[in-house]
Amino acid sequence: MNLFMLDVDGTLIDSYDFDSDCFRSAVEEVVGIELTDDWGAFTNVTDVGILEELIEQQGMRQERMRILREVKALFLQKLREYISSNKNDLTATPGAIEFVNDMKAHPNVVLAIATGGWEESAKMKLSAAGFDVTGVSFASCSDAMTRSEIMALAAFRAKQDTGAVFTRRVYFGDGEWDKMATSTLGYEFVSVGTKVQHHTRIPNFVHYDAIFGKLGLSNMLNAKTA
Repeated sequence: MNLFMLDVDGTLIDSYDFDSDCFRSAVEEVVGIELTDDWGAFTNVTDVGILEELIEQQGMRQERMRILREVKALFLQKLREYISSNKNDLTATPGAIEFVNDMKAHPNVVLAIATGGWEESAKMKLSAAGFDVTGVSFASCSDAMTRSEIMALAAFRAKQDTGAVFTRRVYFGDGEWDKMATSTLGYEFVSVGTKVQHHTRIPNFVHYDAIFGKLGLSNMLNAKTA
């Protein structure tokens, strides 16, 4: 059995820019400082990880819980408002909805989502973009701070949810931090888009069958759905 784990922003959904804008705006309003847009400058590139590092840098540990709570609430509010006013801007990566639906039904694949965003924001965006992730195991920065912890938890939940034993764990992501986390865990990595150079890379999910060949899983294409 193969475990396919998926990132959300920039991988399943073309949401990287507006999501980052909403997050930076929320942080600036609550904390009162301008946040860099170079996410690679942070040790843990998750919503909670960035906030925790920022809190440490600014010497604001005593206000930690308030900052986390208020930034999250304001971010979700900004995200709802953006989605409500810009529904046509929230689009799935080409082929991604079909990929998710096909993999959910595939007898040799278990699907999971592991995102550095909060669960509420990720599911809000997935729903607005037209994804049905019912029954898909899920982990986010609502559960853990680091990407490797989030991925490991997604894998654990997928095993608990299905009872499957995974011979391979493959993560689809679009950031260098995704690639680093998979390396830490010993998972395989598939780069989606153009931001990360990697020997296994796809521009989008339109011709996702090509990725099976790159992963040495071509025989899976011949498997009949249950």
